[in-house]
Amino acid sequence: MKSIKTFIATASVALLASGVTAQAGDKKFMSADEVKKAFAKGSITCDWKAGKKGRDKGTDFYFKDASATSGSADRNIGKSTTMQGKWSISGDTLSLQFGVVGEPQNYKLVKVEGEKKSYTAYLNGKKKKMTFKCK
Repeated sequence: MKSIKTFIATASVALLASGVTAQAGDKKFMSADEVKKAFAKGSITCDWKAGKKGRDKGTDFYFKDASATSGSADRNIGKSTTMQGKWSISGDTLSLQFGVVGEPQNYKLVKVEGEKKSYTAYLNGKKKKMTFKCK
């Protein structure tokens, strides 16, 4: 009888600990107001890193030529490649589309702690895709 109580107590503690760990690891996505505020001032420029260990690098230029929360964009990759595209904000989602093929990619953003205007972008709010440092 004592071993059953010990097992139940151990299982309860393990279950409680796993719940606390899951909550601590959850991402705090930016709200719609926070995303809108991050892109509020004029046309902005963001350096980004993606891929394994941030090996893929480039710079995005977001122009507000359609509205306060959308417009055209240029993506510079390396020294010689520039892709034209579009960007927009809808609620708490940043939507980017470069090139003429495919659907826009939708990102949920998380502020990088201790950094100003730095964000981690999660594709469809799930998979970490890239980090941005904006000016």
